[in-house]
Amino acid sequence: MPRFDLFFKTEDLRQRLEPLLGQIPSYFEFTVRTGTPEIRILSETDPLWLDYPHPVQEGTVYIFDDEIPARAVGGGGGMRASIRVCKEDRDEVLIMRLWHELLHAVGQPADDMIPMAAEWQTPFERLLWWLWPHFCGPVDVPYWHRKFYHFLTSRAALGGE
Repeated sequence: MPRFDLFFKTEDLRQRLEPLLGQIPSYFEFTVRTGTPEIRILSETDPLWLDYPHPVQEGTVYIFDDEIPARAVGGGGGMRASIRVCKEDRDEVLIMRLWHELLHAVGQPADDMIPMAAEWQTPFERLLWWLWPHFCGPVDVPYWHRKFYHFLTSRAALGGE
């Protein structure tokens, strides 16, 4: 099981999000801290990653709420991740964002929910998936992300890529 040091930039962020960590499967283990780990800036020119902080050390996750010009709100890979908290973000969105980046950190394709649908959905879910846009709107919602992330977490636990 992967173990991460979760750094919340501020005590307010920690108090807001630490109680929600139980929504992420226990495959991921955490040590929770307040502060800033050793970071590097991902880019000084690319608008997607402009001034975006990312942990240097493997096994580190950084959750911050800085107002930076980067368009990205999360990044993960190589057993590290960083998650940006924006003013308008709901807690449900933030915990899903954290789970998403943790999956990237352990090498899982968390961006591939739609192309991998046949691998993680039951036949009934495939039917519901097809009907969903006609009655509920886009499939890009926490309900489907949660199912997909559970699939990827199980796959990671079994050593799959």
